[in-house]
Amino acid sequence: MTRTPTTSFKYFALCSIAVILMMAMIVSCENDLTAVVKLTKKDSIPNITILNVDVKQSELGMMKYELTAPKMVSFQTGDAYTEMPMGLKIVFFDSLMQPKSEITANYGISWDGRRTMQARGNVVVKNYQKQEVLNTESLFYDLNQRKVSTDDFVKITSPTKIITGKGMESDELFENWAIRSVNATIYVEDDK
Repeated sequence: MTRTPTTSFKYFALCSIAVILMMAMIVSCENDLTAVVKLTKKDSIPNITILNVDVKQSELGMMKYELTAPKMVSFQTGDAYTEMPMGLKIVFFDSLMQPKSEITANYGISWDGRRTMQARGNVVVKNYQKQEVLNTESLFYDLNQRKVSTDDFVKITSPTKIITGKGMESDELFENWAIRSVNATIYVEDDK
């Protein structure tokens, strides 16, 4: 086949277009491959996903606590952890199996090896026996020390007063607590 200047130009143009299309495909594939690698990275794929979780823990036939969550996702590689990305509620019971305290939050994460847990987003802790309510944005629980703490703003409401401040420490049942830096104490009068 003899090439004239017109057919050579057409051939060159077609080859150039083909090369440009192949380069575009390679570049787009490279981006997609990067996304695939990120999505399939071992740490990002849960080992277990459970919907409508309802876990009850008992000891010597007595209910200790009940955990409910719309979704629980467990990652068992590296520093194993479990997330409750759609919120959680934990109710602790006394020896008569009556609710003693309760915690709710928009998000929760628990690290198995460290034996720690963090609740974030609209965290509310209620102590039914003392009629106290704690509101904060983040709460950290250390099972080894059996302590609850936060460095965030806190508000504790009781029948007689409202206390606000920054930072708080408590025992795990929210019976004995202390605010690190109190901002205000407002006493509530009884209308009776």
